[in-house]
Amino acid sequence: MKTLIKLSFSRFSESYDKEAVLQKEAARILVDFAGDLKGKGIDLGCGTGFLLRLSEWKGIVGIDISEDMVRFYRRFNKNAVIADMEDLPFKENSFDYAVSNFSLQWADFDKTVSELKRVLKPEGRFVFNIPVGGSLEIVEKILGEIQFDFICVPEVLQTLKEKGFFVNDFFVENLQKEFKDGYSLLVHLHKTGVAINTKSSSISKKRKIVKLFKSYQKSTYLNYKLLFVNTIRR
Repeated sequence: MKTLIKLSFSRFSESYDKEAVLQKEAARILVDFAGDLKGKGIDLGCGTGFLLRLSEWKGIVGIDISEDMVRFYRRFNKNAVIADMEDLPFKENSFDYAVSNFSLQWADFDKTVSELKRVLKPEGRFVFNIPVGGSLEIVEKILGEIQFDFICVPEVLQTLKEKGFFVNDFFVENLQKEFKDGYSLLVHLHKTGVAINTKSSSISKKRKIVKLFKSYQKSTYLNYKLLFVNTIRR
């Protein structure tokens, strides 16, 4: 799965930066939600740097599993590391805050939160968003099957509590983007790194998927239900 994620985002960092309008909108909301963050920070799944470029946060280190995303991010901030957020290459109590925009769904949430507990200082802030159940409904409708196993809100909040984080505030925001037809939607998903049917790599299966999206001729909306959470490490 991680190999697939690396390939998806390494091939499309340039198009991702232009195409990922919902991810950029989510970053704007997150920056407002987080407020003024002080000290040394870490951006998990930094991508092309939406949070960095939309905020005035200083001393932030970008982390991404994709080499090409990190290369793009370094255009704006040289402090970036190719790394897995489930296994951070930093010492204990290294950071004053952590942020993450539209990235935690690509990793094991439990392992990632454990790592953050380790590298954040006591009273360190962790502010993030993550897609939850109810996202990408139109994709599953077109395919006629359940494709995505998004985490649910209670599970996120319970995991944070168990790992020693106090939840200051949270809310769910529904972000949408309209497309003229199914194929336009598929192209967008492709350019933003969303893998369809990760269980099969056969050419016939891929052709079937393209055919399903092309046959959907109505205008439609891509949706993400995003959970925003503001926490403190105890």
